[in-house]
Amino acid sequence: MADERPGDVVTYRGRGLVWGLEFRDEGRASAVARRAFDIGLLIETSGTRDRVVKLLPALTITCDELEEGLRILGRAVRDTA
Repeated sequence: MADERPGDVVTYRGRGLVWGLEFRDEGRASAVARRAFDIGLLIETSGTRDRVVKLLPALTITCDELEEGLRILGRAVRDTA
């Protein structure tokens, strides 16, 4: 996603399955989280000025479920651009 929309995502960082995407614009993380929820994905926001979306999948997630979640997240990012 950072490569797909380089002007939107400042950075991404994480460890293991826990990752975050930091957006350039204030409030963007909430917009992405709301849209993701509307289309079937529950994610959290954090960081200063509501710029970070956190991904916290279950340890038992399957590869197919992870791919579907990332697809939904990508759509939410595009839909809120």
